[in-house]
Amino acid sequence: MSCAGKGYGTNPYSDAYLSSHFSSNANNRSNANTSSSSTRNCRKFQGSYPSFVPTIERISISSSKTNTYSEVHVIGTNFLPNNTTYIQFGNVNIPVTYYSSFNISFIVPLNASVGNHPVRVINIYNNNFSPSVTQSYPGNINVSNTVFYTIT
Repeated sequence: MSCAGKGYGTNPYSDAYLSSHFSSNANNRSNANTSSSSTRNCRKFQGSYPSFVPTIERISISSSKTNTYSEVHVIGTNFLPNNTTYIQFGNVNIPVTYYSSFNISFIVPLNASVGNHPVRVINIYNNNFSPSVTQSYPGNINVSNTVFYTIT
């Protein structure tokens, strides 16, 4: 069996041959050849947009000493290329090195104060993936879940 309008069978321009298979009443079968509608619900493609909200699954290291060079790899999902993804480390925005949509890295600021710092991945989505152009609006900000990084 197939869905109406797919063009299968001996007469691909008519759906009348499908109606008799799906009639709910046997008395209705005499009118099946004249009706072009079906009572069967066909699966229809439900289009959707991909998610642009990043997620952090884990980070490679979660602590370091103050004034020490530390590179942190972030494993997660939905990271974007072309400088549209960055890290928010406390109140500081840090550029990232983009490896793939699930792997980025950043350098912990050397002047970060001692304590716990929230780390979030931020995506700026400007409705396209074209090379950077001057935008007249700031774009859509998508924020990930928060993990904490400790400076000792």
